[in-house]
Amino acid sequence: MESQKQLNLTRRQKTALNRDKADRLRKTWSVQVTQGRYRETGDWYSALTHFPAALFDANGYIIFETEEAYRTSPHISIGKQISVRVPGISAIPGYIRVIDDKAPQNFDVDIHAFEVTEGQKRLVLHLQRERNQAIVCRKKEEASSLDCEICGFSFERAYGNNAKDYCEVHHKIPLQEAEHTTRTRMEDLAILCANCHRVVHLKNPPYTLDEMRSMFSGFQRK
Repeated sequence: MESQKQLNLTRRQKTALNRDKADRLRKTWSVQVTQGRYRETGDWYSALTHFPAALFDANGYIIFETEEAYRTSPHISIGKQISVRVPGISAIPGYIRVIDDKAPQNFDVDIHAFEVTEGQKRLVLHLQRERNQAIVCRKKEEASSLDCEICGFSFERAYGNNAKDYCEVHHKIPLQEAEHTTRTRMEDLAILCANCHRVVHLKNPPYTLDEMRSMFSGFQRK
């Protein structure tokens, strides 16, 4: 009996985590729907009840604009839950891929995170903050220079041609504010070196770029 209670608790926890994940991806990817469901592998979901609605997997999503489109879709089976044939929603026409699952993924690291250890499983909460990588790539493409905006460090000058396209992109909007932000603008991003990016996050909310420049100029004068 106790084992069954633990199993049910685990299921409830997983359901809550998936619900939270769907809500965060809806905001992060600016998906204009009333309801979202998340499953990493995209193969089954809880039923949809409010429309427009979206099903999310780890790399993208599919939108059902109306209940009729959802009910009549030949690509899903609807019962108590939604069942999707392998490989999942990514094979459904109209699927929007946000993240290239074949490419190494870049994450905006939230220094103010924590992790807990349960048995041999490690649960990391908000250590990797999912962002729409398209705007990060665009920031790098449009930047006149990939030199750090605080200290001026250049990966290319330090390490040569192999590192010429490398830098880190910092989101100036703190995490607690970003939860209520649906769109990120170019001016919300900054090109930083790894050192400055870590120092920016030594306090919460992070240091501003002006505060960082003031600290660094003080170092230069010594």
